[in-house]
Amino acid sequence: MTDTTAAKDPPGRPRGIPIVYRPGTAYRTVDPGNGQTASRTPKASEVTAAAIVHDIVADDLEVGDRLRPEAEMLAHYNVSRETLREALRLLEVQGLVSIKRGPGGGPLVEPLNASYLARTATLYFHLSGATYDEVFDTWEILEPPLAGRVAQLPDRKLKMRAFAPFLDYQPEEHERDEVFEDLNNFHAVIAALSGNRVLTLLTQAVTHIVTDHVLERIDPIAESAHMLHSHTDIAEAIIAGRAKRAATLMREHIVAVTASYRERWPERLQQAIEWR
Repeated sequence: MTDTTAAKDPPGRPRGIPIVYRPGTAYRTVDPGNGQTASRTPKASEVTAAAIVHDIVADDLEVGDRLRPEAEMLAHYNVSRETLREALRLLEVQGLVSIKRGPGGGPLVEPLNASYLARTATLYFHLSGATYDEVFDTWEILEPPLAGRVAQLPDRKLKMRAFAPFLDYQPEEHERDEVFEDLNNFHAVIAALSGNRVLTLLTQAVTHIVTDHVLERIDPIAESAHMLHSHTDIAEAIIAGRAKRAATLMREHIVAVTASYRERWPERLQQAIEWR
């Protein structure tokens, strides 16, 4: 099968490792000597982590539920203590479980936080040489149609409840960090309302990179008047079921935010995305 690789980076842009898509090769490595691929047996900890995730879903566990005690897991998965603990560390790094230390402790199920997905994605983005300008471009591609999709939801009361915190927001009543978080949560609400969990996670991950890596330089208090006005217009269009207007307003909002940033910090957008 022929590899599909990305085009070479334009002059002046960060260089990166080529992007290669090899279907069905999750556990294959490339020999740098001859370029041939070879199979790699999954580590016992990876297999165990996958089994734990399967059981979390199969057992219908909820956030805050405790997994089996260590002794039970050792017997259930038939692995060593070292393998089990490495498997749990793999899940902990991804934010899927938290480990409570001390008597009565153990692994607890955590909610799915797209910031962990964003962190994994930024590793790939960084190595590829992708820039923050490309993140902005992705944001503009993803979110406007999502706003239009949410506007088509028939449950007007649901939309009104979801957007109520943003319709009469008083930034002067909040601390800077609270304003920054609340303004960003507006986008997370739209993603969550989409009803598509893949879109929700992907959009929230991209939005997280935009806000946590780039827009953090913007003073939310100084920018809140424009932001809140845009958010109010978008929310009202969504609540009214005006899909085309909601998508258009969201695109205009993102373009305005990115244009303002490009004008003030153009050099930042040409930098490679950091892994964090």
